Amino acid sequence: MFTRTRRVVATSRTALASGVVLATLVVSLGVSVPSSSALGTSAFCNTMFTYKPVGPPTKITTASYKKWAKTLLPFYEKLDSEAPNAKTKVILDEIVTILKYEASSTSLKGLESYIFTNHKKFAKSSVALAQAIVACAK
Repeated sequence: MFTRTRRVVATSRTALASGVVLATLVVSLGVSVPSSSALGTSAFCNTMFTYKPVGPPTKITTASYKKWAKTLLPFYEKLDSEAPNAKTKVILDEIVTILKYEASSTSLKGLESYIFTNHKKFAKSSVALAQAIVACAK
C-alpha cells in the first residue's frame, strides 16, 4: 500500500510541478512581451503575473500536503473568481475543489484515495489551465 501511495503522490507531484514550471515560463514570457489581446490585460492575467512558485510537498505526510494546499488555495480561488470564460471557470472550480480537499484531509489513506481518484481530472485541468495562461502571453 505504501509503495502505491508513493507512486500516486509522485505522479501527482510531477503533474503539479510541470504545471508550475509551465505557468512560470509563460508568466515570465508574458512579462517581457507586451500582450496584444484583450485577455492579456484581464484581471485573470494580471493575477497570473503575480504568481510566485510554490514547490510541491517534499514529504509524503498529511501535514505536508495540507500546508502545501493551504499555500496554493488563495491564489487559485482568486484566479477562479477572475476566470476569463466558462471553460476556464470550470477548470479552476475543479482545481479549487481538489486543493480544498487536500487542505482539509485528515488521513494519508483518504488523501491517497482522493488523489488516485482525481489524478486524471487534475492533470487534464492543469493542461487546460496552462492553455488559458498561454493566452495571457499572446
